[in-house]
Amino acid sequence: MKKLLFIGGTGFLGKSFFDYLNKSQSFRKALSEIIVLSKKKKKIFSKVKISYINRNIVDLKSIPVTDYIIYAINSKNNKENIKGVLNFKKLLNYKHKNTKILYTSSGAVYGKIIKRKKIKETDLVSIKNVHNYKNYKKEYSISKIKMEKVFRLLSKNGYNVSIARLFSFIGERILDNKDFALTNLIKQALSKKNKIIKLSDVKDVYRGYMDARDLIEWIFKILINSNKKFDIFNVGSDESTTIENLAKLIGKKFNKTVIKQKRKNINEIDYYVPSTIKAKKKLNLKINHGLKKSIMDLLTHINKKRDYH
Repeated sequence: MKKLLFIGGTGFLGKSFFDYLNKSQSFRKALSEIIVLSKKKKKIFSKVKISYINRNIVDLKSIPVTDYIIYAINSKNNKENIKGVLNFKKLLNYKHKNTKILYTSSGAVYGKIIKRKKIKETDLVSIKNVHNYKNYKKEYSISKIKMEKVFRLLSKNGYNVSIARLFSFIGERILDNKDFALTNLIKQALSKKNKIIKLSDVKDVYRGYMDARDLIEWIFKILINSNKKFDIFNVGSDESTTIENLAKLIGKKFNKTVIKQKRKNINEIDYYVPSTIKAKKKLNLKINHGLKKSIMDLLTHINKKRDYH
Protein backbone atom coordinates (compact mmCIF):
# COMPACT_ATOMS: atom_id res chain seq x y z
CA MET A 1 0.00 0.00 0.00
CA LYS A 2 1.45 3.33 -1.11
CA LYS A 3 1.07 6.99 -0.18
CA LEU A 4 0.38 9.61 -2.87
CA LEU A 5 0.90 13.37 -2.81
CA PHE A 6 -1.47 14.96 -5.33
CA ILE A 7 -0.38 18.53 -6.03
CA GLY A 8 -3.34 20.37 -7.55
CA GLY A 9 -6.07 17.77 -7.04
CA THR A 10 -9.15 19.96 -7.42
CA GLY A 11 -9.36 20.46 -11.23
CA PHE A 12 -10.75 18.21 -13.97
CA LEU A 13 -7.92 15.71 -13.57
CA GLY A 14 -8.17 15.59 -9.78
CA LYS A 15 -11.96 15.25 -9.75
CA SER A 16 -11.83 12.53 -12.40
CA PHE A 17 -9.11 10.79 -10.39
CA PHE A 18 -11.27 10.58 -7.27
CA ASP A 19 -14.39 9.61 -9.25
CA TYR A 20 -12.49 6.67 -10.70
CA LEU A 21 -10.84 5.81 -7.38
CA ASN A 22 -14.19 5.65 -5.59
CA LYS A 23 -15.65 3.30 -8.22
CA SER A 24 -12.64 1.00 -8.61
CA GLN A 25 -11.85 -1.36 -5.74
CA SER A 26 -8.67 -2.64 -7.38
CA PHE A 27 -7.42 0.94 -7.82
CA ARG A 28 -8.10 1.69 -4.15
CA LYS A 29 -6.03 -1.32 -3.07
CA ALA A 30 -2.94 0.33 -4.57
CA LEU A 31 -3.11 3.35 -2.22
CA SER A 32 -3.25 3.66 1.55
CA GLU A 33 -3.38 7.47 1.78
CA ILE A 34 -3.66 10.51 -0.47
CA ILE A 35 -2.43 13.97 0.50
CA VAL A 36 -4.01 16.75 -1.59
CA LEU A 37 -2.06 19.97 -1.86
CA SER A 38 -4.20 22.86 -3.09
CA LYS A 39 -4.61 26.53 -2.25
CA LYS A 40 -8.39 26.06 -2.57
CA LYS A 41 -10.08 24.65 0.51
CA LYS A 42 -12.30 21.99 -1.04
CA LYS A 43 -13.44 18.82 0.66
CA ILE A 44 -13.12 15.77 -1.57
CA PHE A 45 -15.09 12.58 -1.15
CA SER A 46 -12.62 9.70 -1.12
CA LYS A 47 -12.88 6.04 -0.14
CA VAL A 48 -9.14 6.12 0.53
CA LYS A 49 -7.81 8.01 3.55
CA ILE A 50 -7.27 11.63 2.56
CA SER A 51 -5.56 14.63 4.16
CA TYR A 52 -5.04 18.20 2.99
CA ILE A 53 -2.33 20.81 2.71
CA ASN A 54 -4.16 24.04 1.93
CA ARG A 55 -1.23 26.14 0.77
CA ASN A 56 -0.06 27.74 -2.44
CA ILE A 57 2.84 25.68 -3.83
CA VAL A 58 4.78 28.96 -4.09
CA ASP A 59 4.61 29.39 -0.29
CA LEU A 60 5.22 25.77 0.67
CA LYS A 61 8.06 25.25 3.17
CA SER A 62 8.46 21.47 2.91
CA ILE A 63 7.23 18.49 0.90
CA PRO A 64 6.11 15.32 2.69
CA VAL A 65 7.93 12.13 1.74
CA THR A 66 5.57 9.84 -0.15
CA ASP A 67 5.82 6.91 -2.56
CA TYR A 68 4.22 8.88 -5.40
CA ILE A 69 3.76 12.51 -6.43
CA ILE A 70 1.44 13.77 -9.16
CA TYR A 71 2.22 17.39 -10.01
CA ALA A 72 -0.91 18.67 -11.74
CA ILE A 73 -1.22 22.36 -10.86
CA ASN A 74 -2.74 24.30 -13.73
CA SER A 75 -3.27 27.86 -12.54
CA LYS A 76 -4.24 30.55 -15.06
CA ASN A 77 -1.41 32.60 -13.60
CA ASN A 78 1.50 31.26 -15.65
CA LYS A 79 4.14 33.25 -13.75
CA GLU A 80 2.88 31.69 -10.53
CA ASN A 81 3.10 28.25 -12.18
CA ILE A 82 6.80 28.80 -12.88
CA LYS A 83 7.46 30.07 -9.34
CA GLY A 84 5.62 27.07 -7.93
CA VAL A 85 7.59 24.45 -9.82
CA LEU A 86 10.88 26.16 -8.96
CA ASN A 87 9.92 26.07 -5.29
CA PHE A 88 8.95 22.41 -5.65
CA LYS A 89 12.38 21.66 -7.12
CA LYS A 90 14.10 23.52 -4.29
CA LEU A 91 12.22 21.59 -1.58
CA LEU A 92 12.97 18.11 -2.89
CA ASN A 93 15.88 16.38 -1.15
CA TYR A 94 17.60 13.00 -0.84
CA LYS A 95 14.57 11.60 1.04
CA HIS A 96 12.53 11.94 -2.16
CA LYS A 97 14.99 10.00 -4.34
CA ASN A 98 12.81 6.87 -4.17
CA THR A 99 9.58 8.78 -4.86
CA LYS A 100 8.01 8.29 -8.29
CA ILE A 101 7.04 11.68 -9.73
CA LEU A 102 4.66 12.47 -12.59
CA TYR A 103 4.27 15.92 -14.10
CA THR A 104 1.13 16.50 -16.17
CA SER A 105 2.13 18.73 -19.06
CA SER A 106 0.13 19.46 -22.21
CA GLY A 107 0.06 18.59 -25.89
CA ALA A 108 0.09 22.35 -26.43
CA VAL A 109 3.89 22.26 -26.07
CA TYR A 110 4.11 20.94 -29.65
CA GLY A 111 2.64 24.16 -31.05
CA LYS A 112 -0.21 24.61 -33.50
CA ILE A 113 -0.47 21.74 -36.01
CA ILE A 114 -1.97 22.71 -39.39
CA LYS A 115 -1.80 19.37 -41.17
CA ARG A 116 -3.39 15.97 -40.56
CA LYS A 117 -0.49 14.34 -38.77
CA LYS A 118 -0.64 12.66 -35.39
CA ILE A 119 1.77 14.22 -32.91
CA LYS A 120 4.63 12.06 -31.64
CA GLU A 121 6.71 12.47 -28.48
CA THR A 122 9.78 12.81 -30.73
CA ASP A 123 8.36 15.89 -32.49
CA LEU A 124 10.23 19.10 -31.78
CA VAL A 125 9.21 21.03 -28.68
CA SER A 126 10.48 24.60 -28.48
CA ILE A 127 9.28 28.03 -27.44
CA LYS A 128 9.71 29.15 -31.05
CA ASN A 129 7.14 26.55 -32.16
CA VAL A 130 4.37 27.82 -29.88
CA HIS A 131 4.55 31.43 -31.09
CA ASN A 132 1.79 30.63 -33.61
CA TYR A 133 -0.61 30.47 -30.65
CA LYS A 134 -2.30 33.65 -29.49
CA ASN A 135 -2.80 35.36 -26.13
CA TYR A 136 -3.27 33.06 -23.12
CA LYS A 137 -2.64 29.80 -25.01
CA LYS A 138 0.74 31.08 -26.11
CA GLU A 139 1.77 32.01 -22.56
CA TYR A 140 0.32 28.75 -21.24
CA SER A 141 2.34 26.68 -23.73
CA ILE A 142 5.55 28.56 -22.96
CA SER A 143 5.06 27.99 -19.23
CA LYS A 144 4.51 24.25 -19.81
CA ILE A 145 7.74 24.01 -21.82
CA LYS A 146 9.66 25.83 -19.08
CA MET A 147 8.16 23.57 -16.41
CA GLU A 148 9.08 20.45 -18.36
CA LYS A 149 12.69 21.67 -18.35
CA VAL A 150 12.62 21.86 -14.55
CA PHE A 151 11.42 18.25 -14.31
CA ARG A 152 14.04 17.17 -16.85
CA LEU A 153 16.67 18.72 -14.58
CA LEU A 154 15.24 16.84 -11.59
CA SER A 155 15.64 13.62 -13.55
CA LYS A 156 19.28 14.45 -14.29
CA ASN A 157 19.73 15.00 -10.56
CA GLY A 158 18.64 11.42 -9.84
CA TYR A 159 14.88 11.69 -9.29
CA ASN A 160 12.33 9.28 -10.80
CA VAL A 161 10.36 11.53 -13.15
CA SER A 162 7.91 11.00 -16.01
CA ILE A 163 5.92 13.50 -18.03
CA ALA A 164 2.40 12.98 -19.36
CA ARG A 165 1.47 15.40 -22.14
CA LEU A 166 -2.31 15.64 -21.90
CA PHE A 167 -4.55 16.29 -24.90
CA SER A 168 -8.39 16.40 -25.04
CA PHE A 169 -10.75 14.54 -22.72
CA ILE A 170 -14.36 13.66 -22.13
CA GLY A 171 -16.00 12.67 -18.86
CA GLU A 172 -18.53 13.47 -16.18
CA ARG A 173 -16.50 16.43 -14.92
CA ILE A 174 -16.21 18.14 -18.29
CA LEU A 175 -18.97 20.67 -17.55
CA ASP A 176 -16.95 22.02 -14.62
CA ASN A 177 -14.62 23.74 -17.10
CA LYS A 178 -16.12 26.53 -19.22
CA ASP A 179 -13.11 26.77 -21.55
CA PHE A 180 -13.51 23.42 -23.32
CA ALA A 181 -15.10 23.26 -26.80
CA LEU A 182 -16.98 20.12 -25.75
CA THR A 183 -18.46 21.94 -22.75
CA ASN A 184 -19.79 24.67 -25.04
CA LEU A 185 -21.43 22.13 -27.36
CA ILE A 186 -23.14 20.32 -24.51
CA LYS A 187 -24.41 23.53 -22.94
CA GLN A 188 -25.91 24.54 -26.28
CA ALA A 189 -27.52 21.11 -26.55
CA LEU A 190 -29.01 21.42 -23.06
CA SER A 191 -30.45 24.89 -23.75
CA LYS A 192 -34.23 24.94 -24.05
CA LYS A 193 -34.20 28.32 -25.82
CA ASN A 194 -32.63 27.21 -29.12
CA LYS A 195 -33.12 24.28 -31.48
CA ILE A 196 -29.63 24.62 -32.95
CA ILE A 197 -26.00 24.07 -32.03
CA LYS A 198 -23.86 26.81 -33.53
CA LEU A 199 -20.22 26.27 -34.47
CA SER A 200 -18.24 29.50 -34.52
CA ASP A 201 -14.94 28.07 -35.81
CA VAL A 202 -14.13 28.87 -39.43
CA LYS A 203 -11.57 26.06 -39.81
CA ASP A 204 -11.55 22.27 -39.69
CA VAL A 205 -10.85 21.47 -36.05
CA TYR A 206 -9.71 17.91 -35.28
CA ARG A 207 -9.48 16.45 -31.79
CA GLY A 208 -8.86 13.08 -30.17
CA TYR A 209 -11.06 12.76 -27.08
CA MET A 210 -9.92 10.30 -24.42
CA ASP A 211 -12.42 9.08 -21.84
CA ALA A 212 -11.61 10.28 -18.30
CA ARG A 213 -11.65 6.66 -17.08
CA ASP A 214 -8.87 5.79 -19.53
CA LEU A 215 -7.07 9.00 -18.62
CA ILE A 216 -6.78 7.99 -14.96
CA GLU A 217 -5.65 4.47 -15.80
CA TRP A 218 -2.94 5.85 -18.09
CA ILE A 219 -1.82 8.52 -15.62
CA PHE A 220 -1.43 6.02 -12.81
CA LYS A 221 0.39 3.47 -14.97
CA ILE A 222 2.85 6.13 -16.14
CA LEU A 223 3.31 7.30 -12.54
CA ILE A 224 4.17 3.88 -11.09
CA ASN A 225 6.66 3.31 -13.92
CA SER A 226 8.46 6.61 -13.42
CA ASN A 227 12.22 6.20 -13.33
CA LYS A 228 15.48 8.05 -13.92
CA LYS A 229 15.19 7.63 -17.72
CA PHE A 230 12.74 10.58 -17.86
CA ASP A 231 10.06 9.06 -20.07
CA ILE A 232 7.58 11.34 -21.84
CA PHE A 233 4.22 9.98 -22.98
CA ASN A 234 1.33 11.46 -24.95
CA VAL A 235 -1.94 10.88 -23.12
CA GLY A 236 -5.06 11.18 -25.23
CA SER A 237 -7.03 9.35 -27.88
CA ASP A 238 -5.62 8.76 -31.35
CA GLU A 239 -9.20 8.38 -32.65
CA SER A 240 -9.56 11.70 -34.46
CA THR A 241 -12.84 13.48 -35.04
CA THR A 242 -13.82 16.96 -36.14
CA ILE A 243 -15.61 19.28 -33.76
CA GLU A 244 -18.39 19.38 -36.38
CA ASN A 245 -18.86 15.59 -36.20
CA LEU A 246 -18.79 15.78 -32.40
CA ALA A 247 -21.50 18.45 -32.50
CA LYS A 248 -23.64 16.25 -34.77
CA LEU A 249 -23.33 13.31 -32.37
CA ILE A 250 -24.49 15.50 -29.50
CA GLY A 251 -27.15 17.23 -31.62
CA LYS A 252 -28.66 13.89 -32.65
CA LYS A 253 -29.08 12.89 -29.01
CA PHE A 254 -30.89 16.16 -28.20
CA ASN A 255 -32.71 16.54 -31.54
CA LYS A 256 -30.87 19.74 -32.50
CA THR A 257 -29.53 20.96 -35.82
CA VAL A 258 -25.87 21.90 -36.18
CA ILE A 259 -25.15 25.14 -38.02
CA LYS A 260 -21.57 25.89 -39.03
CA GLN A 261 -20.25 29.32 -39.89
CA LYS A 262 -19.04 29.66 -43.48
CA ARG A 263 -15.31 29.15 -43.85
CA LYS A 264 -13.09 32.00 -44.93
CA ASN A 265 -10.28 29.61 -45.80
CA ILE A 266 -11.27 26.09 -46.77
CA ASN A 267 -7.69 24.80 -46.31
CA GLU A 268 -7.29 25.99 -42.72
CA ILE A 269 -6.81 23.11 -40.25
CA ASP A 270 -6.32 22.84 -36.49
CA TYR A 271 -5.14 19.28 -35.77
CA TYR A 272 -4.64 18.25 -32.14
CA VAL A 273 -4.50 14.45 -32.11
CA PRO A 274 -1.68 12.47 -30.46
CA SER A 275 0.15 9.38 -31.54
CA THR A 276 -0.05 6.98 -28.56
CA ILE A 277 2.08 4.18 -29.98
CA LYS A 278 4.81 4.69 -27.35
CA ALA A 279 2.47 4.34 -24.34
CA LYS A 280 0.72 1.34 -25.87
CA LYS A 281 3.95 -0.49 -26.68
CA LYS A 282 6.09 0.43 -23.67
CA LEU A 283 3.43 0.30 -20.92
CA ASN A 284 0.87 -1.98 -22.59
CA LEU A 285 -1.79 0.72 -22.25
CA LYS A 286 -4.97 0.72 -24.32
CA ILE A 287 -8.14 2.67 -24.98
CA ASN A 288 -11.10 0.95 -23.34
CA HIS A 289 -13.77 3.52 -24.19
CA GLY A 290 -14.25 4.71 -27.78
CA LEU A 291 -15.60 8.16 -28.59
CA LYS A 292 -19.21 7.15 -29.30
CA LYS A 293 -19.47 5.15 -26.08
CA SER A 294 -17.89 7.99 -24.09
CA ILE A 295 -20.32 10.52 -25.57
CA MET A 296 -23.34 8.32 -24.89
CA ASP A 297 -22.19 7.58 -21.32
CA LEU A 298 -21.67 11.30 -20.67
CA LEU A 299 -25.02 12.36 -22.10
CA THR A 300 -26.80 9.58 -20.19
CA HIS A 301 -25.12 10.81 -17.01
CA ILE A 302 -26.22 14.40 -17.73
CA ASN A 303 -29.81 13.33 -18.40
CA LYS A 304 -29.93 11.36 -15.16
CA LYS A 305 -28.74 14.42 -13.22
CA ARG A 306 -31.38 16.59 -14.92
CA ASP A 307 -34.14 14.09 -14.12
CA TYR A 308 -32.95 13.87 -10.52
CA HIS A 309 -33.10 17.64 -10.07
